[in-house]
Amino acid sequence: MTIASHYTQICFDTWVQCEDLLSRISGLKNSISNKFFKVVDECALICMGTFHAIKSKSRHVNRMALLCVGICEECAELFDSHGDEEFRDFIATCRQCSESMTEIAFTNLQ
Repeated sequence: MTIASHYTQICFDTWVQCEDLLSRISGLKNSISNKFFKVVDECALICMGTFHAIKSKSRHVNRMALLCVGICEECAELFDSHGDEEFRDFIATCRQCSESMTEIAFTNLQ
């Protein structure tokens, strides 16, 4: 596995987790605010964008990685503050992605 493919896999896995969570919480609209939906949706979008930036060796991969760090941390903090054990795996996935993208935010993968 190349360095780039390791990072694309992390972004892809996080995107899958976000999409899965959006499906699961769609039925909980009364108990979870719209902010949760918006943040998870944005996280999915940025993770997928970062996946494509890494995969295509975009010259903007560092910027995308930095965006990914920010949204993954925001997502993790938001769900961590909710305090529900059901979200522990999702929070861990977001933090893993954030840590991994931090590694490449200031590195050139090209």
